[in-house]
Amino acid sequence: MDNYNIVIVDDEELITSNLKILFRLEGYHSPNIFNSPLEALEYIKNNRVDLVISDFFMPKLNGIDLLKKTREFHPHATLILLTGYADKESAIRAINEVGLYRYIEKPWDNTDLMLCIRNGLEKIHLNDVIKHQQEIERLRNDFIATLTHDLRTPLLAAIQTLQFFVDGTVGNLSEKQRILLETMMYSNQDMLGLVNALLEVYKYESGQLALCKENFVLSDIINQCIKEVQPLADSKELVLTCDDIKDEKIYADKHEIKRVLANFLGNAIKNTNKGGNIIVSTSFEENEVTVSVKDTGIGIPQEDLPKLFHRFSQGTGQKRSTSTGLGLYLSCQIVEAHGGKIWAESEINKGSIFKFTVPKEKTGVLK
Repeated sequence: MDNYNIVIVDDEELITSNLKILFRLEGYHSPNIFNSPLEALEYIKNNRVDLVISDFFMPKLNGIDLLKKTREFHPHATLILLTGYADKESAIRAINEVGLYRYIEKPWDNTDLMLCIRNGLEKIHLNDVIKHQQEIERLRNDFIATLTHDLRTPLLAAIQTLQFFVDGTVGNLSEKQRILLETMMYSNQDMLGLVNALLEVYKYESGQLALCKENFVLSDIINQCIKEVQPLADSKELVLTCDDIKDEKIYADKHEIKRVLANFLGNAIKNTNKGGNIIVSTSFEENEVTVSVKDTGIGIPQEDLPKLFHRFSQGTGQKRSTSTGLGLYLSCQIVEAHGGKIWAESEINKGSIFKFTVPKEKTGVLK
């Protein structure tokens, strides 16, 4: 059997002696036996314990109080109370108050008792496996974050060096050379964008990125985003418009809300064919605001919509872009960090509409 640390507490030596023999017969390591609850508590304070079996009525400290204190020292330990029929109501209350795994009435059946103990120890094992997996995941994410952070410096240096060649700072280039170096520079910039996105994702997932909320006029951010992407829309002869955007304030992180909106607009432009339409709209309700970006693009299959905001997924088997799939995932992290919702609706060859909501905390109509 696994080397679990089991503690048995009962003021009757005959009972503890019989339990000790039973444990040995079942193949468990010898449990720690105490006939004094105060001595048991002192041991529990100073040692790791996995499972504690305690009698209810004992002098100086009853079983429920002992197990309550055990829970304080060992939040994940399995706690079992031995009790007489007359104490049944108190034992039932203790399940919620103390977090008892089980209570067992005297006289007990040895088979039932050992089954309860096996199940309790299996619960501990599963908790240990989950904690181990979480620790591995945390270490993996820390490694990725450190690696991506360290990649930024050489990428920035490479981009700056290539920029010197492209703009003629270090001498004249032929047109062929300039195009080649410019392509290399854009590739490095794309790589830097991916590295930065990975770092942002890590910060959100690890809870290291705090939102800097403030009151601001939402339409200002929308108009600013539209102005920035307008050249891309013009290059595809797309009509990019706003539909009834109110001059009303919201309370949120201005920079992060702009990031979400920019991602929506960028995806809409990429996936809308030449001559199409993109419309940005807002809807202010009593407690929240909804921002929508609607396009007349290629659309997304219905079966792919649930995957749309997963990490590294573009949410569709249909080819839509060469993006990494981090943009929508990061947008989801940002919106949910604000306490909002994010979703998409779409029809193939008719277009898509991407929406997100954020609560209207500390808001007010612009005067």
